[in-house]
Amino acid sequence: MNRTMRAVLAMFLFAATASACASSGHEIRRSPVAATSAATGASTPAPSPSSSPQVGDTPAVTPAEAAEQVHLILATDDALRASGDEYPARQQVRDAQSLFTATAFQSTGMKPPRYTWGRPKLLVPRLDRFPYWFAAVVERRDESGASRTAVLAFMKQYDVSRWQLSFASLLYPRTKLPEVSLDPQGYATPLATRDDSIAISPHLMAPLHATIAEEGPGGFAAGLIAAGPQTTGYFTEVEKIQSESKLRGFLYDSLFAATAFPIYALRTTDGGAVILYSLTRTTLRQAKIKHADGLVPVPKDVRWAVGSVVVPNMLRVIETQQYVSHVSRRGAAEPAKIIGFDGAATGVSYK
Repeated sequence: MNRTMRAVLAMFLFAATASACASSGHEIRRSPVAATSAATGASTPAPSPSSSPQVGDTPAVTPAEAAEQVHLILATDDALRASGDEYPARQQVRDAQSLFTATAFQSTGMKPPRYTWGRPKLLVPRLDRFPYWFAAVVERRDESGASRTAVLAFMKQYDVSRWQLSFASLLYPRTKLPEVSLDPQGYATPLATRDDSIAISPHLMAPLHATIAEEGPGGFAAGLIAAGPQTTGYFTEVEKIQSESKLRGFLYDSLFAATAFPIYALRTTDGGAVILYSLTRTTLRQAKIKHADGLVPVPKDVRWAVGSVVVPNMLRVIETQQYVSHVSRRGAAEPAKIIGFDGAATGVSYK
């Protein structure tokens, strides 16, 4: 099946993740993070707001509670990073953030990077049923002093659940989050994952993004999502590496897919929406001819998971990616724009 057909099926059947999980049929040794990725394949359905909450209703989550949880979770995370305690650190997070946290610890010898955080701007939707969630926009400063604007989403799945960090991405430099629509009491306006009042329904954003990453400017989704480094740029990058790899005796391919992780969407004042969602990128490198001596080079950023600069025959790397997009109102001419990105290798296998 060609990529165009797979993309269309992903839109209507939402099975795009299957292509990233296909097995070669041979035994593969896995890194600890790869095992983590496989173990968390099932995920909570994307949270959808009820249409019933109205201004004046008692909100299920208040800004005060949200602010308390942001402070508690981020402060606890920093303390656990400082002490190198991976297991309790992963109890503070869920969904893709669980994989990111495992990578942060395991790739640094249990000395993950630490951050300091500014005062968050809270975006709390008016919800009346679980799962509860809210978003926060906050400046994140790393140990070198460099600062980026982070977009975070926190979820409480059930009444007996704890609040956990579910999503974290970084806005592109010199990019601001579009203004989110607020009601008179300051609560943000959430959108259901299948809301059709915007140009791209939230549940279609990830499969369409995966399509343009694979098919580029001439593909099915080219007119729906703007060109950029994490859209058409991926297509250009993969084509270039494929040509170079072929000359060196290697097969190279990189496939993108939607995930089962939650999708978060908030109405913006221009009638569109900000959508938070995740993709996986599965990259395969395989020796093709004897000219390559049967050895596949391992990229520097995943050598920690392999313990070598080469592997005998094949290397598969799964990167989990988290995106922030700005989608226009329905009927608008402007394509959706990717305005935030963060990603990490969360699964490595080889043979």
